[in-house]
Amino acid sequence: MLRIFFLTLFSMALCICAPAQNAEPKAVDITKNWDSKAPVYRISISGSDEAANLARRALSTHGSFRLTSADAHFNISFSKAQNNSVELKIDGSKPFSQIVYGKNTANAVAKACDLVVRKILGEPSYFTGTLAFVSDRTGHTEIYTSDILFQNIRSITNDNSDSLLPHWSPDGSKIIYTGYYRTKLMDLYEINLASKSRKTFANFKGTNTGGAFSPDGSKVAMILTATGNAEVWTSSSMSNAKNNLKRLTKTSAAEASASWSPDGKKLIFSSDALGGPQLYTMPSDGGTMKRIPTNISGYCSEPDWNKRYPNLIAFTTAQNGAFQIAVYDFETKESRVITSGGSSSLPKWTNDGRHIIFTKNHGKSRALYIVDSITQKQTALHSKNLGNCGEADFILKN
Repeated sequence: MLRIFFLTLFSMALCICAPAQNAEPKAVDITKNWDSKAPVYRISISGSDEAANLARRALSTHGSFRLTSADAHFNISFSKAQNNSVELKIDGSKPFSQIVYGKNTANAVAKACDLVVRKILGEPSYFTGTLAFVSDRTGHTEIYTSDILFQNIRSITNDNSDSLLPHWSPDGSKIIYTGYYRTKLMDLYEINLASKSRKTFANFKGTNTGGAFSPDGSKVAMILTATGNAEVWTSSSMSNAKNNLKRLTKTSAAEASASWSPDGKKLIFSSDALGGPQLYTMPSDGGTMKRIPTNISGYCSEPDWNKRYPNLIAFTTAQNGAFQIAVYDFETKESRVITSGGSSSLPKWTNDGRHIIFTKNHGKSRALYIVDSITQKQTALHSKNLGNCGEADFILKN
């Protein structure tokens, strides 16, 4: 019965509704309407300059839009203006026009695309977000940052040794990552992006990984093996991990991948206490571990809590000999797989609470993708010229 339910749910979510020509905005509440027919609008984008081409790339990643050259619900034009701005026009029952300014052309296009989503869907969007991620184009995995369109890429580390798993601070001013810098041991480092200064955050005996900031930025959750096996710890985010260091889990199992709830009151992580990795929650100040009944696989890991819809988490699960991204709903206690093909891992929600950035492997190649958790539309975010990329963290800076 559960399989029949999910097959029905998937087929309904993938249906393309037929909104009326020049349809009015219709927001989709994904917390209550997994089984609804999410509207997919046909849009045409006119223009052949840089702004129009970037807009096509951006809006093609959103599951609510299908690009077309005819019979569109909305005809949209993007044209490059002066001083890092673009002119946006939307033809519909309520025509809209605005000059949108940005830090550069790509940023102006991203802002204009966010505006398109707001006007058509009545929802926020992710186009002005920033990614921290890793790439091996130098021969080692180094940390980089980029806009969603990968037009403004910035190198953050140049350690000539592997740097892994970057995590943003809530205000976007810092990145904590796991690296082998100097000591060649797996320690946590923090980089101040304004001053470009770096400090060691955690270098206890054993391995030091994770480094997830709490929503208010006051604490960091991490995985340390100082006591012999991998456990969840928290500390103050000030200075280094020796400040107010607290061990939360005390098991003989291995814990990993701690993520905070949006209110900062809970942590979610994986533990192999039952033999294979499963997901657990516990109070962020310590307490009892509670298993999440995902009931989808003997391997569930790398959870990420949805900041807009706290009843949802994304996680990595083993499916048919590969890894895929799944979503679990605390209210319905149901899980659903939302990716297919290749092997997918390390999901991170975007600010709209609907799309997920993740790492997809095809053989030896690795790239960053985005998936719509409703329509399950998957799109690659960058070219192969950037090398193998993955392990992204997303932030929408103010």
